[in-house]
Parts: sequence; C-alpha cells; structure tokens
Amino acid sequence: MKIVFVQPPALMGIDNYTAITLPPLGIAYLAAYAREHGHETVIVDGLGSALRTLRPWPRHANRIVEGLDFDEIVARVPSDAEVIGVSCMFTHAWPMVRELMIRLKSAFPTAKLIAGGEHVTSMYDTVLRETPAECCVLGEGEVTLLELLDAFETGRDLKEVAGLALRDADGKTFKTAKRARIADPDILPWPAWDLVDPVVYMDNAAFQAPSAGRTMLTIASRGCPYRCTFCSSPTMWTQVWKPRDPVKVADEMEEYMRRYGANDFQFQDLTPIVRKDWIIAFCRELIDRQLDITWSLPIGTRSEAINGEVPALLKASGCHHITYAPESGSDRILKAIEKKVDLDRLEQSVRDSLAAGVKVCLFIIIGFPQEEMKDIRLTFAFMRRMARVGVHEVALNTFVPLPGTELFETANAIEPIPIDDEYCYWMTSASSLFDVRSWNPRISVRRLLFLKYWGLIQFFGVSYLYHPARVWRLIANAARGVQETKLDRAIREIATRIRTMLLGPSAVPATKAQPSGSGWSNEA
Repeated sequence: MKIVFVQPPALMGIDNYTAITLPPLGIAYLAAYAREHGHETVIVDGLGSALRTLRPWPRHANRIVEGLDFDEIVARVPSDAEVIGVSCMFTHAWPMVRELMIRLKSAFPTAKLIAGGEHVTSMYDTVLRETPAECCVLGEGEVTLLELLDAFETGRDLKEVAGLALRDADGKTFKTAKRARIADPDILPWPAWDLVDPVVYMDNAAFQAPSAGRTMLTIASRGCPYRCTFCSSPTMWTQVWKPRDPVKVADEMEEYMRRYGANDFQFQDLTPIVRKDWIIAFCRELIDRQLDITWSLPIGTRSEAINGEVPALLKASGCHHITYAPESGSDRILKAIEKKVDLDRLEQSVRDSLAAGVKVCLFIIIGFPQEEMKDIRLTFAFMRRMARVGVHEVALNTFVPLPGTELFETANAIEPIPIDDEYCYWMTSASSLFDVRSWNPRISVRRLLFLKYWGLIQFFGVSYLYHPARVWRLIANAARGVQETKLDRAIREIATRIRTMLLGPSAVPATKAQPSGSGWSNEA
C-alpha cells in the first residue's frame, strides 16, 4: 500500500522557554519498517519543511505555530495516498492536530486515516470521538502498523489486530488485544531519514538540547523499567527497557557522519543509562573507533550506573552534556510519585560527572498535588546545593497532569479535569514564563508562579556567585548564537519567537518553504 506519514507543525506558547522542535524520529522508524516490508512510504514533515516560519495560532491567544500551514501540508500529500498516518505525541498540540486530521480526511476521503503517538495512546477515546480516524495505533507501533496495513489490504477484520483502538458498530470505542513489546529493537531498520531531510534541523540547530555541532537524533534503547506516577511512559512503552547492541548504535552514528556530516548526537532514550555494563561497552566502542564526535543525553537519565570509571568514559567518548531527573528534593514527594531515586547517590553521580568535565542539567518539578511548602523548601535547598557543587542549569517546571498517568487521576479526584481544548492549551504552562496553572489545592496560581521564579533566582544566583565566569560566557554565547547549555538554547528560542510576533513571520525566514496563506481550517 502507499502510506503517507504526517508530522504536524509545532504548537507552543510564545513565552515557553522549552520548545519541542525535533526531527520526526518515531515516524522515520515507522516509515523504514513499512518500507522494508514492501509498502511505499512518504513522509510530510510539517515542521521541518518550514522550520523557523512562525505564525499566531488563531484559536488561542499567546499560542504560535511553527511549520507549514494546513494548505501546504495537504498539497504535499500525494493524491494516490491509500493510508495517512498522523502523529500526536504531546497533549498540548491536540487541538491543532485534530483540525489537521479533519482537513486531511476532507481532502482525501478514500484514504484510511490513522493516528499514533503518546497522546493518542493515552487519549484514544477522545481521538476517535473527535476525528474521522479509522483507528488508533497504541504504544510501540512498528509491528502493529504492519499488521494493520495487511488488514487494510486483505480486508481482514481490524478486531484481530492487536494494539489498536477502534469504534464498534454503535460508535463506542474499545481496544483490541494488547501488543507485546518488540524483544530486540535491533531487528528494526534504521530510521528513514532519506524521506525527511535532517540537514534542515542541523542547519537551524533545532533540537531539544544544546547543539554542539551538526546534530543528529538517535536512540540506544526503548522504554523505561520504572513507573513514575507523573509519566506517560508506562502507558506508551510498558515497564520494559530494551537496549540496542552498542556496536550497532556506533555503526549507525558512523553512517550519519558519512552521509550527513554529523558530528554531534542527541540520544532521545527515555532512560538511556540503566545497566553499567552496557554504558561501559558503548563508551569503549566509541573510544576504540576514535570518532571525533560529541554526544548528549537531554531527556534525563538514571544515576545509579554513573560511578567508578563511567564518568571518565562518558567524557572520553564525547559526552558533553547530561541531564539527571531527580524531580524533587523531598524524599516524601519522591516516594509519593514513585520516583525511585536516592538523592545522595544522585549527588555523587553529579559530582563525578562534573569532575570529568561533563556539563550537567537537572529536571525539577514543583506543584505536585501532594506537595506542601516544606517539600518545596527542601527542593530549593537541594537546588542551591547543586548550584554550589557546579551543576550548570536546572529546568524548573510546574506539574501538569498528563492523561493516562496515575497523578492525572489524583489531580482529577481533587478537582475534575475536563479534557477539552483549554486543558490541552494549559499543558504548555509547565515551561511558561508567565502563565501557570496549579493542580495543588494548597498552592494558588499566583504563588506557584512566584515559587517558580524564586527557585530559578536561587539556583542561578548561587551558581553565578560561586562560578562568576558563567555569567560572561552566557552573554558571549547569546551574542554569538552558541549553544552550550539548555539555557543558551532557551534564550535563543524566546528571542526568535518575540521577534517573530513583533515583526511578523517574515522576520524569521523559513528554511525551505514560505507560508502561502493562512491555511487554517474552520471546520473543527
């Protein structure tokens, strides 16, 4: 069959200091797998095809869209497409993705419309109720997609395909049998980057973390063995962690060096470092090959295996930036959210990483439903201590209840959460500079926003007091457009958006395509 995968544009708040503008890694994996099994595949990259083209989102104030407009996306879908697959990873983008799906079905009424991604997996009932999608692919998608295409082609009953969400004859939604995880991720072909053009992202340094050169995305493992109650990973991936062969990961990196001139790699693994023997083998593989590269772990990783010889091996193999995710400095909150982390052990890993010369970032969340001021004070004390130690930055976000997570149900019990467009838009508030929402009955919105600023002031105030050279380096990096930290990247992104909103989309030229019109649907 001929299947067209669509990466939607990116929806964000103008004041978000973290934007998720990434090449469509998941779609590239799906396209490669379908193509390997004889299907004709096309990718329409609604983000990368017009990177740095930003315009206001007309459905909500203070929201902007980066990428192609809907007319341009529809125009790029081949007229003979038999299946159109749309990805929605993030709940905050759902109102926009829903409109795009309706537009696609209207333009291609005979094509089968399907959806996948983390939001779709968690909220399949909403997706099937609000769009004309034939079905939703739940969780890890490659094998399910292949069987689904076979069912479309042969007329087989979709109820027999595991890993789907469907409507019955009465319009009620239901799930088919659960799909087992892929036992060995190395059976999958490498992502079909030839269908996307990753060079666009390289040239624009458009990634989630600081880009240290010509950056490519890759993964070395799938899934996470832990079950944090605020995280959607257990719904999407189950609690199964599957690493790849370190040799094959290094082979892939070398191929990207040859093909695209890549010299920096960002790993998008949920939890890349779980086993000490694996990370040692991977680092030694890179060192033995004498690859002149850098690499980073921007998503967050465990600390237990980063001790002894590991930090030095990380640095020697090219690792320049690592993110740890303690989330809180309160043992009581860590227990409540089932974040199985030993703060003392994590602090030692941080110290060892810094001593080896690796830049370190910490993920912190405040505003959990169970949190009290004493917990936040403990978190801020932990942040101050980390600043003195030498941690380069923190990503301090406010809690948002992700659909399909245990903490969503906790917050919903405190105050019912209507899953509507306004809720989706509020999901961007986690990394907003001015606009937050509190899901904690003891902390008002105004107070939570104050605490967010107060936490950042404490961390960076202590950091620059103990490490004053970083102030001048931050200024120099901003002037030169250099990204050494996530803070460097955030400053660049916010400046770009403000300039665009003040001067219009033409202030930031598109990389590949200029907007041809408004392109927004009025159907939804």
